[in-house]
Amino acid sequence: MKMHLAQKSVPLLMTTSSFCDIVQGMQEIPLSADFAVQAKKFLQKTSFFSGWTDSELDEIMMHCQANEFEDGSIIFTPEENGSKVYLLLNGSAEVLSPDKKTALAEFVAGELFGEIALLTGKPHDAYAIARKQARILEFPKDGVPLETLFHDKPRILAHLFQSLLIFTSQRTRAANLLIKENSPVVRELRNQVYSDKLSGLFNRTYLEESFAEFCKEPFALIMMKPDNFKQINDSFGHEAGDTALIFIAGHLKKAFSENTILARYEGNEFAVLTHLYADKESARTFAEKIKHELETLDLSHLFNGEKIFLSMSLGIVLFPQHGKIYTDVVTRCSGIPLVGRQRGGSMILFPEDI
Repeated sequence: MKMHLAQKSVPLLMTTSSFCDIVQGMQEIPLSADFAVQAKKFLQKTSFFSGWTDSELDEIMMHCQANEFEDGSIIFTPEENGSKVYLLLNGSAEVLSPDKKTALAEFVAGELFGEIALLTGKPHDAYAIARKQARILEFPKDGVPLETLFHDKPRILAHLFQSLLIFTSQRTRAANLLIKENSPVVRELRNQVYSDKLSGLFNRTYLEESFAEFCKEPFALIMMKPDNFKQINDSFGHEAGDTALIFIAGHLKKAFSENTILARYEGNEFAVLTHLYADKESARTFAEKIKHELETLDLSHLFNGEKIFLSMSLGIVLFPQHGKIYTDVVTRCSGIPLVGRQRGGSMILFPEDI
């Protein structure tokens, strides 16, 4: 989804003189008395500004700025320096991962965010996106450093840093309560990080990050590619090819999920890791069984009744016989099916066969 910044000032008129200084402190954005009172009440209700006096909040309001963001527009981006906190007055905001594929958090009216980056002075590590046309109070306006704003008011500055530390620690503790080993949150995070979205199998990242765990005992890694997959894609299209990959993954899960780790390594290459068949003879026998199962799959229902069968080439690397580090095992094994295809296809090869 392409997102664009769509920010505009809040066009409201000032009618009460008690807020004149506050209005001037918010650049040229004019505020009505009602809006200023509403914004101040929102500040008072946050745990961040809880316990602050009216005069202290007036000081804060003098350095705030209100903006409206259209639905889908960007509030801040990764790598943008964290120089503000954001208070939602209405609408909502969503925090997305740097690739914009994963929702990390959602904030609604009355909630404040951005405080960690302001405290550390480091860039944001995510996108914040407005939802439902959000009106947001930003502090400090223009991202002016707090030390500059309150250099002559050390009491306010000290109170701000104290609130930042307390608020950040409260949020961290709340996150720690949610994120426990085997909690639903952790399981979902692991699922998002380690699952291949198309096939539902483990992904390459899982193989990389779990490799040390696998190496606690001998194992066989079997990696395979359909020799004729390009023909399938060229004849029926990539969507049909993806459907075939899903079907292959489902069959692998159905037939070989016991005592194995199943993964889609990349593209049309699959991996089966097993500690049960860790010697050369048993690993070859297991690979022959996998090969037979996949090559006898009837894919005609995926291709308008046309008889299509897979030709599979498989590579086998044994740990620790053939290598002890990731590149000597996984990366090496990944290239073997290509050699099998080049030699005519439908082959099972070990490193010593190349």
